[in-house]
Amino acid sequence: MEIEVKLSITGLVYNKSIVGTYGLVLSEELGNRRFSVMIGEPEAQSIALKINNKKPPRPLTHDLIKNLLTVFDSELKKVLIYDMVNDVFFSELHILKDNNIIIVDARTSDAVALAVRSECPIYIKSEILDIVGVEVEETTEHVEKNEKDLSKNNNMTVKDFDDMSIAELERMLEIAVQEEKYELAVNIRDAIKNKVK
Repeated sequence: MEIEVKLSITGLVYNKSIVGTYGLVLSEELGNRRFSVMIGEPEAQSIALKINNKKPPRPLTHDLIKNLLTVFDSELKKVLIYDMVNDVFFSELHILKDNNIIIVDARTSDAVALAVRSECPIYIKSEILDIVGVEVEETTEHVEKNEKDLSKNNNMTVKDFDDMSIAELERMLEIAVQEEKYELAVNIRDAIKNKVK
């Protein structure tokens, strides 16, 4: 029997090396492995709007699909990342209609955008997570201290960034963007890029 691992969305990180793309960071709910999926700007914006509870003036494509599912008395039950070929993830939507599950192939970015709107779980096959998952050690105390430092101060140094893990830097990047500290966000993003090299 194939094992599926439940995921949560950790964040979105701008990808400087390929213009107009973002890294969607996903992590296992009951563990410390993470991985990222490269997605386009429209899908990243769609996911970010829903996560931040912001409503666009008109329905986006993913809102439309969610509305169509509702109109046709269907429900998205789960999203499953089921394969990876040449670093491209393959996902499927598991839709409940008339007590039957219908499986529809989808891009991972679209599947996640629909999942956040439907409040349904996201899973990945364990053998794929074994390949792409990277273990991160995140000490809550260290992250909380750095978040406080960030709130007080825009002048964190390169040395401060060197002492932080990628997971901590990604969290700090999210906070910097939310607080509209864009110059600091650029420095954090560069520190992440240097650590990934």
